[in-house]
Amino acid sequence: MNKKYLLDAHNLETVKKRIEAAENLLIFLDYDGTLAPFNPEQLSAYALPQIEKSLNIIKRKNKYYLNLVSGRKLSQLKNMLHLEDINYAGSHGLEIELSFEAEVVYPYQTKNIDILSQKNYDQVKRDYQKSDDVKVEDKGFGLALHFNSLEKQKEHEKKLDPLFAGSAYQLLSGREVIEIRPKGWDKGKAVDYMTQRIKENFELDSALRIYIGDDRTDEDAFEVLDDGITVYVKNDSNLNTKAEYYLENPEDTAKLLNNLAGEL
Repeated sequence: MNKKYLLDAHNLETVKKRIEAAENLLIFLDYDGTLAPFNPEQLSAYALPQIEKSLNIIKRKNKYYLNLVSGRKLSQLKNMLHLEDINYAGSHGLEIELSFEAEVVYPYQTKNIDILSQKNYDQVKRDYQKSDDVKVEDKGFGLALHFNSLEKQKEHEKKLDPLFAGSAYQLLSGREVIEIRPKGWDKGKAVDYMTQRIKENFELDSALRIYIGDDRTDEDAFEVLDDGITVYVKNDSNLNTKAEYYLENPEDTAKLLNNLAGEL
């Protein structure tokens, strides 16, 4: 299917009309590669300044509910943006902080990790922690392995795939990163969970959902938004995505959000 460039005048007008007609709007945004240009040093991957300004305008509007959904740990994600009274999902939705909840929610916790899966996971963790050319991020329930090139990531992916095939863990590959985490939860499930909780808390009868993301892990979210607006930030020439619309890069995301902030 041909993908539509969202900033094309006709496509942008179509999306605006849907937004204006919606009773409520739930906006879900990935962070790295979507709001912030990709940076192998995660702590230096800051969102574009104009994006943060637009988000602060959008979140104050009555019918808009702003949500960040990222593979980053929740604590790290919250430190990257100065936004209050919004909803955060870290670690692909395994950690969720809702603005109207007193505590962090862990909607999915695997309790049935078999002995062999756990043994393989623990061994991989020990092996990579000894490696000098792979940065290991221990998330508690899983690992993120950061590589300095896409080629190296693919090389290690081939080694790890057979080890975890059919196990209680899954591999999630991003841009120069491989995550090893329990099976059974993804960004799509997290978005549905957050949608349900927001609707219940604010007694919303209906809401239009928008999801903007750039990574393979965002495809699960695109899939559950069959009646929403899905936007892929491509960052390169690849348009192999389930999303209906695309943007070229985070600079395009900034233009879109600025446009919406001015129209809201």
